[in-house]
Amino acid sequence: MKKIGAVLLTLLACLVMLEIGLRAIGRGPTNMADGTAEQDGDSFRLKKNSTKVIKYPAYTYTMHTNEFGFRDRSTGRRDLAGKPFYAFLGASDVFGNGVEYEDSFVGIFAAEAKKKGYEVLNLAIGGHFFLDGEDILKKFIKETGYKPATVVFCANALHIPVFDRRNKNVIVKSGYPMERDNWRVTYVRLLAGNVSSAFCFFRDGIRRIQERYLDYEAISKSPPEFIRAYAKANPIRDPERLKDFEAFLAGFEAFCRENAIALVYVHLPLSDSFKLADMLTMLGADPDDYDASFYGDLMRSHCTRAGLPLVDPTPVLQAHYAAGRELRFKLDPHYNGFANRVIGEYLAEALLGALPGSPEER
Repeated sequence: MKKIGAVLLTLLACLVMLEIGLRAIGRGPTNMADGTAEQDGDSFRLKKNSTKVIKYPAYTYTMHTNEFGFRDRSTGRRDLAGKPFYAFLGASDVFGNGVEYEDSFVGIFAAEAKKKGYEVLNLAIGGHFFLDGEDILKKFIKETGYKPATVVFCANALHIPVFDRRNKNVIVKSGYPMERDNWRVTYVRLLAGNVSSAFCFFRDGIRRIQERYLDYEAISKSPPEFIRAYAKANPIRDPERLKDFEAFLAGFEAFCRENAIALVYVHLPLSDSFKLADMLTMLGADPDDYDASFYGDLMRSHCTRAGLPLVDPTPVLQAHYAAGRELRFKLDPHYNGFANRVIGEYLAEALLGALPGSPEER
């Protein structure tokens, strides 16, 4: 027991010295636990007028929210009175995880829209589903009286299969949303990243080893969630499920018509969809059992029937990927700065009239 105690004391002393040394050279904790969210009923939303530096092993960026609690280039008031504006709906890909607001595709689109007299609001929140975004939009209209001229509804392969899911039974601790029934372990891990440089040192070191030496996409024997989304056996392909999805979209379209809001759909391919076949081979799965084009085709056929525009940047992203350009972060599947610029410029051309033809043709 004395030897075990001596070993533990030695390890503790080493950790203390490591902590002191890391802080001395400016490598402080990531401060993840002082988060950006606040309670919104049994769900969550972003704090209003807040600034937060988000630090993860994959990326670091600064997040500002405006007076409405939406991501923006800075905190403070937004003058929307009498001005037409676009409202973007979506999740973390639309929010712009990993990049500064100005470098996100919504921020890039907003800069171009400003030149043409339009304002832009980004209502997307990471972790939200379609129903959460719809709720945020309706609350915003009710609370402020402002109605967007156009809603840009962004859909991807992860959220279409769970179109009827919403966040519920959520508790926010230190600005971070968690499942109310199982929040303690998550909270302790976040606090460790908030107070301990040594914890962050080891965590980030493990991630770098994965990045350099391991094929991180294939370390699991079971297909990741995004791969299962493309499976031909996915329940979303069931005719009744597809009928319910169409009904959901029709309901949102009716809301937009009743409020004189134009609606544009955007299909956002997942960054790893361009290497789906290679990843399936690594996992030992049969590529014939999967279809990366399903969701784009689904949205296209719906928009054709509904007479609504669809913008799909898949071809231009595919061309860049085929040319050898990286579209995602090494340790995170969100689109990197380059891909965000490609998407933002494509949307600006399609929606602001710079490309020949109408958005319906693209």
